[in-house]
Amino acid sequence: MLKNCWMAASRISEMYAIKEVYTIKRKYTVISLIIAVITCSFAVYFYLFSINKVSDIYIDKTHETILDLKKDFLKDTVNNLISEIVIERKAKIEYMEKLVINTSAIINAKFTHTDKKFRDFCISFFRDDSDYDFWTVILWDNKENKVIYDPKNLAGDSWDITLSTVKSNLSSYRIVTREDETVVFGISKKYIDELVKSEMSDAIRNLKFNDDSYIWVNEIINYQGGKNYAIRRVHPNLPNTEGMYLSTDMTDGKGNLPYLTELQGINKDGELFFSYYFKELDSEKISKKLAYAKLYSDFNWVIAMGIYMNDLQSYVDQTNEESKALASRLTLILVFLFIIILILSYSLILLIEKLYYRHSKKMLESEINQDSLTKAGSRRSGTNDLNRAFKEYRRNCSNSGIMMFDIDNFKNINDTYGHAAGDLVLTEIVKAIYRVLRRSDKLIRWGGDEFIVIFYGLQKENALGYGEKILSIVSSLKIAVGNNEISPTLSIGFSFFEETDSDFNEVLKRTDEALYKSKINGRNQVNIVL
Repeated sequence: MLKNCWMAASRISEMYAIKEVYTIKRKYTVISLIIAVITCSFAVYFYLFSINKVSDIYIDKTHETILDLKKDFLKDTVNNLISEIVIERKAKIEYMEKLVINTSAIINAKFTHTDKKFRDFCISFFRDDSDYDFWTVILWDNKENKVIYDPKNLAGDSWDITLSTVKSNLSSYRIVTREDETVVFGISKKYIDELVKSEMSDAIRNLKFNDDSYIWVNEIINYQGGKNYAIRRVHPNLPNTEGMYLSTDMTDGKGNLPYLTELQGINKDGELFFSYYFKELDSEKISKKLAYAKLYSDFNWVIAMGIYMNDLQSYVDQTNEESKALASRLTLILVFLFIIILILSYSLILLIEKLYYRHSKKMLESEINQDSLTKAGSRRSGTNDLNRAFKEYRRNCSNSGIMMFDIDNFKNINDTYGHAAGDLVLTEIVKAIYRVLRRSDKLIRWGGDEFIVIFYGLQKENALGYGEKILSIVSSLKIAVGNNEISPTLSIGFSFFEETDSDFNEVLKRTDEALYKSKINGRNQVNIVL
């Protein structure tokens, strides 16, 4: 009986032990399940947190990259325009100097005339020819120390005072002295500057950019700011406001002070990027714009360009929504494919970013490197092409023919038929020239109606023949403008790199010299300077 009781007790103890082991196993199973759930939940949270962080970084980097590209575009465009102004001023000064030289030769040819005949000739020469209306001319009587002819009333009490005053204001001048009289004649710096200002203002108004972008110009009167500190000179978006005075207390669409910000940046560094709010073209909607402004101190011009930021924010918002949608879809299958999805999604995001970056950069570079009107290469891309061609010549003596041409009497075309006709002439000439160029050749719009062509590997003996071929195809054009036909001609200059050249600007000087020969020898011809 005791044995039976012991066996029963042993069985009861064994049953309790089995039940305890089962209970402990269930506890570990539940704990493991809880740990797995907690781990999975933490992984999901960490994953979602990581996705959000990656999305934020991606959006920030995308925003930063696009912003940098826009800044580069604005800055390059403004700087290229300033370079064109500098080149135009230099060209005008050189042209006026040639006029003065030619006029001096005419005056000196009459040096042997009698006093009265010489005086009468000088007065009638400058007075009766309207081409000399803008010239400064003073004829002085040396014996009586008084002015004989002074249409602009510039003479002083003595010849020395008069000459000192006049010379300081002239860009180019000549003095012809005889025993009884002295004549000084020339062209003022102010006239040249005003001429360049007028031409560049018209050019700026005719510039076309995508996304309603444009260049505007303000002329600073008072660098200290305040009321009427500047004049709006050029504003393609608001042409009716050109000539109005500006004040640093004027506000934008959000109450900010953009003119004050601009003036402070100009006074500090001569240039700046800044943002402001402005009405969109043909709309009452006020949007944020990114602008770049730079001072051209010779004219006291602040040249600026702005671009709306709408597309940037819309792209960022769209990308943000797509990232969130992708994260939500991935979360549904995270339990099964968490690691794979994480790798694939992250790779996909990087791929999208890379592709978009390449596409955006390619599009923006295409706009910057191509002239929007003629579809020829821009001055910016042309400068790079010339530099590469010169380096290639330095490296392996592979020479290239450099051709420069401009359209004969192009200003008369614009003045007679309008700038739209001038634009049509430019585009038709470029199309015609492209038909005879090789695939490897580069056609560049250097500025206005001046173009440069790089003929890679062209032999010197073939240069004039190539130029004559281009002259022939252009002179055969018949461009219809209303009821009229325009038959344009070109003046062409050719040259090649030389061992003594320090950079590509040396060959450009020779091509310009050859172009000038074509001009003075009657136009519609090609010359080469080696």
